[in-house]
Amino acid sequence: MVNQYIFNLRLKQFISFDMIWLIYLGLCLFHLFAIYTGQAQWVIFTLPFLMVSLMCVIIFYTKLKSYLSKWLLAAIFFGWLGDILLMKAGTIRLGLGMAAFILGHFAYIYIFSKEVSLKRKTHFLMEKTYLILPFIVFWFLTRVFLSDKVQAFPSSPIYFYGFIILLMSVMAINRWYAVSKLSWWMVWLGSLLFIISDTLLSIRLFVADFQGDKLLIMGTYLTAQGAIVYGCLKDELVRNGNRYFLRDKDIKQA
Repeated sequence: MVNQYIFNLRLKQFISFDMIWLIYLGLCLFHLFAIYTGQAQWVIFTLPFLMVSLMCVIIFYTKLKSYLSKWLLAAIFFGWLGDILLMKAGTIRLGLGMAAFILGHFAYIYIFSKEVSLKRKTHFLMEKTYLILPFIVFWFLTRVFLSDKVQAFPSSPIYFYGFIILLMSVMAINRWYAVSKLSWWMVWLGSLLFIISDTLLSIRLFVADFQGDKLLIMGTYLTAQGAIVYGCLKDELVRNGNRYFLRDKDIKQA
């Protein structure tokens, strides 16, 4: 009886939550296929709807009842704005697009820090400070690599953006004690994919184009945004007692 109850609850959880992600997945696959086949008109047409679909998912499940869900919506909105600004080339559009993504990362940083502070007085990174070191090394190596290649755009905003996105990933690591393991892994892997995507974008913008660059950049970017939102929503809905989400105490009570 207990196993049947758990199975039924898991099935409802899948139908009510995971199935809706097929919409986002379908849009992403269609967009990436358009990039792969060189159908520029479909790339341009589908791009604005990618982040809009994620915003709809957030609104649908959370009804924006918590302030964290509102910040999550803001993060995706700034991602959408950045996508729109970067659709065309130009120094001004690049600067504005970068500013939009910085605001989105600030929203993520705030969400991750609040998730931790709501549950614990001590933070994971206070015990594992050495985990920050690889991010510091990567930031300095990036500065050295791009120092003589960033010419058409001021270098300081680029380095600042690199610092912010790395800080976002560090804050994702800090969620370890505060959220479920699934939520932690989804968000942290999403943050790493964000770093990979923006690193590839920097190479394409400031060094040289490379084979499959657009496909790799958008593929890692879309997966990153989806993974972060998925992980945050999983934890948000479980924390607020959504009836389709199975918690450890539900299993014990069953």
